[in-house]
Amino acid sequence: MSSNTEHGKSALILWTIRHKSIIYLIVAVLVGIGIYGISKMNKDEYPSFEIKQGLVAAVYPGASSLQVEEQVAKPVEQVLLSFDEVNSQNLQITSRDGICYMLVDLTSPARTKDEVWSKIKMKLNETKSTLPPGVLALVVIDDFASVSSSLIAMESEDKSYTELKELADKLCENLRSIPELAAVTVYGGLDEEIAVTVDMEKLSSYGISPASLMLGYQSASLQVPSGNFNTSYVNAPIHIESPVSSEQEIADRIVYSDPSGGIVRLRDVATVERRYKAPDSFVNYNGSSALIISVEMRSDNDIVAFGKKLDKVLAEFEQDMPESVTLTRITDQPKLVRNSVFSFLRDLLISMFVVILVMLMLSPIRSALIASSGVPVCTAIALAVMYLTGIGLNTVTLAGLIVVLGMIVDDSIITMDGYMGELGKGMSREDAAQSSARELVAPMITATTALSLMFFPALGLITGYLGDFVTYFPWVVAIALTASLFYAIFVVPSLEVRFIKSAGADQKSPFAKVQNKFFTVLQNAYDSAQDWCFHHPKMTLSAGVGAVVLAVVLFFQLNIQMMPMADRDFFAVEVTLDSNAGLEDTKAVVDSLQTMFLDDGRIESVTSFIGNSAPRFTATYTPATPAPTYAQLIVNTKSIEATKSLLPEYEEKYEHYFPEALIRIKQMDYQAATPIEVRVQGADLNTIKPVADTIKAYMQGLRDELKWVHSTVDDYISCVEISLDADEAARLGVNKAMLSLSLAGTLSGQPLASLWEGDKAVPVNLYSSGVTDDMPYDMLGNQQVSTSLPGISVPLRQIADIQPGWEPAQRTRYASEETVIISADMKNGQSQPASMKHIRQFIEGIDLPEGVHISYGGLTAINTGVIPEILMSFICAVAVMFIFLLIHFRKISIAVLTIVLSTLCLFGAFLGLWVFGLDFSITATLGLISLVGIIVRNGIILFEYAEELRFKRGLPVKEAAAMAGKRRMRPIFLTSCTTALGVLPMILSGDQLWLPMGVVICFGTLLSVVMITLIMPVSYWQIFRKDRRPKEVTE
Repeated sequence: MSSNTEHGKSALILWTIRHKSIIYLIVAVLVGIGIYGISKMNKDEYPSFEIKQGLVAAVYPGASSLQVEEQVAKPVEQVLLSFDEVNSQNLQITSRDGICYMLVDLTSPARTKDEVWSKIKMKLNETKSTLPPGVLALVVIDDFASVSSSLIAMESEDKSYTELKELADKLCENLRSIPELAAVTVYGGLDEEIAVTVDMEKLSSYGISPASLMLGYQSASLQVPSGNFNTSYVNAPIHIESPVSSEQEIADRIVYSDPSGGIVRLRDVATVERRYKAPDSFVNYNGSSALIISVEMRSDNDIVAFGKKLDKVLAEFEQDMPESVTLTRITDQPKLVRNSVFSFLRDLLISMFVVILVMLMLSPIRSALIASSGVPVCTAIALAVMYLTGIGLNTVTLAGLIVVLGMIVDDSIITMDGYMGELGKGMSREDAAQSSARELVAPMITATTALSLMFFPALGLITGYLGDFVTYFPWVVAIALTASLFYAIFVVPSLEVRFIKSAGADQKSPFAKVQNKFFTVLQNAYDSAQDWCFHHPKMTLSAGVGAVVLAVVLFFQLNIQMMPMADRDFFAVEVTLDSNAGLEDTKAVVDSLQTMFLDDGRIESVTSFIGNSAPRFTATYTPATPAPTYAQLIVNTKSIEATKSLLPEYEEKYEHYFPEALIRIKQMDYQAATPIEVRVQGADLNTIKPVADTIKAYMQGLRDELKWVHSTVDDYISCVEISLDADEAARLGVNKAMLSLSLAGTLSGQPLASLWEGDKAVPVNLYSSGVTDDMPYDMLGNQQVSTSLPGISVPLRQIADIQPGWEPAQRTRYASEETVIISADMKNGQSQPASMKHIRQFIEGIDLPEGVHISYGGLTAINTGVIPEILMSFICAVAVMFIFLLIHFRKISIAVLTIVLSTLCLFGAFLGLWVFGLDFSITATLGLISLVGIIVRNGIILFEYAEELRFKRGLPVKEAAAMAGKRRMRPIFLTSCTTALGVLPMILSGDQLWLPMGVVICFGTLLSVVMITLIMPVSYWQIFRKDRRPKEVTE
């Protein structure tokens, strides 16, 4: 059976040699597809992942934060928790005065997201009827996670808002011609209204209340069924035209008539004007009012190609645009992706050049050219398969290609080394090619298959966005390595036969002589070192154990941070004022910040969103909910280096610059989480708040480590508590609803009707002339309230007790419990795990009241969840290698020995991270798995030859081990050099995300190659030294 298999291998290899034209044609076609596919493949910075978050908002005007929580938040929470797809442990509800927001996390796959949200919407529509009648809206925002591809500022020095808005609308219309466009939205717009400003004294003199005025208009404009005119000859619906169609008709409407025929029209007691409504938010660009246009692309499209179409539309629009109007990109995701992808493509080409150069320097010219030809060919074939299977180009897939570049030539190097050895024994070229390939095909298939499969457990074990992040990495590695295996088996033999005619070819050139001298010196040095190791086996093995122990010590010196901060030429600033402040107060702080920022020559532009946050302009930056006391600034800098210099400087300078404001200087990162988040949970706010305050005070004391320390109960807002005198109110026929309507009509802009102009509705709103910024507190008590007695109104103080009050600005529920969240950012360069250790130690010393418990969110929660997943992925990767080793060698002892010896690479990997000051991250983990695979691959090649020497040639264990080390040292050295130096561009680029992977592979490979080639043979000898007559295990 074995001889038949060997004969089959020889026949296959002989066929590829004699029919090489067919093989070359297939390879050429695949290479052509790969080159073509580069321009057609979808491109993105990272693999697309869907943030399965949504926002549910409920509006309950007039209710306190406590009433909102009790009467709306809790009932809706129970409805949401009835869905299995809702993550009950991450459901966060924030209740404020008159409104609540519920941040909902789904556990279902992204592909079923829309279906789940549809079910939630239907259920909440049914639930709304069970909520208090005052709940005006219960809405679901399921596109909360949509990411803007580009933010564009439109500004002008001389154009009015109306003219600018018309231009923005025209641009939006032009942008909708792009097929891949998902949505385009204009921010900073003003809403038109018809304002009815009532003179309350005149209104009272006629005995008209604001409530009756509102009810009269609202009922007059209400659209209700008017019935049908049904006869034997016709069935005609009845339509009643709206009584008002212009502001003039609104002003002329009769609001009062007396028995004698006297009438009062609205214009007699109020002024009616069309105007822009007072904004609830502002948008500024470099300190001037502007319109911001957000452009979103449909998912699963090429954002670089989309960016080209966007550029074309904008260029055409600018040609016809007035000279005084300018368009400026604030964020430009297509450009960012283009730069990132092409930077990695450049690194890929440099890595290919480095690998080929190393091959040419360390191998005979013809051998090097044949082996290194697989680098561009296999890379192109991998790109072809990626293109045909729909795998896009992004930094993760390109990083996979860079990592395997050194591995791609491994099979070819090993095949070439075997071929040269057989030629040296006097074989013919075809026989040498067959013999070397036949001898090495089994270990190459085992090693390559194991390397290809060892990453796949991570796909099922790592969840969340990190799981999405690594989705295509295993596939790209497997595709590229499979291509290299087929190239070594089907292409390299024919190239060997064609171009290398003798073992001494290319040995006479001066360069070859230098190479030979180098390897002679290297081989002699290795032989001497090996002799010493075989004479001192205990010391050799002890050195290996010491290296592993030292690696463990180094590991515990490293910070564990799955994703680093992102290098960007922009950063964000968040401004939060006390809840009793107003929009103008927030604007004043922002204006001051903008002025100071724009005076800095390192800053390109500043875009401010006041009263609201910017649309989600990066996937991991969650927008804040609207509030008049909140603002967000996007600060564009001249370069990434400028951002790096500005962040620590601005942190120190502006964090406490405004006493009335909390300033957050935020660097972009790859994780949608607050670095520090402590949750104090219990049944009652009054019980948990003192504990939260204690923890917050401690965290504020960590000034050298933390910034932006705050909690969800920092703010209390002033309110007015009105208690009706039940008897007096009943006597006059005044109830809560009537009073609320009367006060709202006086103090707030209340809707009266809508004026339809075509398909556009212009709201008609009621205001009081007595409402000003400096109105006295006594005005409330003097407010006239209508009674059930015709024409009779009484002051509010007659029927109610009016007192000022205070209440929490917001109340938070998390995982169905009352919660106070204390959050903080890390100061520049500080370690999050180290600070969390200090905070945990402090909290452990607190005597918690009964029913109160502490949990941790933010990065701590992410790391707590993902670290076990990554550890299990690593264990499973090693298990995959072990299974393949067991199948290949059919000896548990060799399989265990190979796995144990693979830990020798840990010392170099962790030393590299420690020297560079890097965190142990997700990319470092991928690099470590790759590194273990490389070491195991070397072990297979070495132990395979040692087994052959023992069982087929009858050599003693010690001699077989020593000879295997000497014979395989050169290919192991070559493959280690190509692998280590192949990732050098990844290190030199300085990309904080991929630098750890490059360092792990480079340092781990280079520092372990000496230990591997010396310790592996000695270990093999020591394990099998008592086997006098070794027999192959068949169990």
